[in-house]
Amino acid sequence: MADNPENPEQITPQKSPLMISASPPFFEVASNIGFTNGIVNVTLAAAQHLIKDGAPHTDIVSMAAYLRCNHTAAIGLRDALNGAILLGSKQQGGAR
Repeated sequence: MADNPENPEQITPQKSPLMISASPPFFEVASNIGFTNGIVNVTLAAAQHLIKDGAPHTDIVSMAAYLRCNHTAAIGLRDALNGAILLGSKQQGGAR
């Protein structure tokens, strides 16, 4: 439905009938962690930036990823992340 009868193709952003939402390709926070029956649980969340009522609005979306793994896999993931962080720290520090 058009907002402007003179221009039927025109739709204002705040009255748009379509809202696009997708899982972000990265995460900003581990919003939930747990350990149940031998399974490590980590929920990764990201921010979603939208225009609501004509103003910018940020929501936290817990759909970036739900990680579920056993204890051994969690240790491997932790070690891989620590290794990647170490590589990044060396690059930022420069050559000596």
